[in-house]
Amino acid sequence: MKSVVAIIATVILLVQAGGCANPCQLQADLQHDDPDVRIKAITRAGNTKSTCAVPFLVDRLTDSQKDVRFFAIGALQRITGRTMGWRYYGRPAERARAVQKWRQWLREEYGTASGREQADQTGKSKEDGSI
Repeated sequence: MKSVVAIIATVILLVQAGGCANPCQLQADLQHDDPDVRIKAITRAGNTKSTCAVPFLVDRLTDSQKDVRFFAIGALQRITGRTMGWRYYGRPAERARAVQKWRQWLREEYGTASGREQADQTGKSKEDGSI
């Protein structure tokens, strides 16, 4: 019984601290083909302040669906307190410049420029046994 309570307490602490209790599923949902699934994942990431989702949320700023982009910037602002000048109503060139600022910030803070790059690095690390 104590081990179940300890596990639940750990999960609660991770969520409150901005960790990802199930990062693989969240990352998969953030990249899902269905925009509704992406929006739900974005909302979940923002509500739980999932810092591990930030690179994937930056990727969503260039999503083909404007609703996905709208929710992505809201989640990023909740998690990081930043927008980097990205506005959903901005012109494409303005949004592209803001995404470049986000990617630079990701390189400095996360050591990666995108969620896809981070996933690729994690996959390689698992394959070569370095993690």
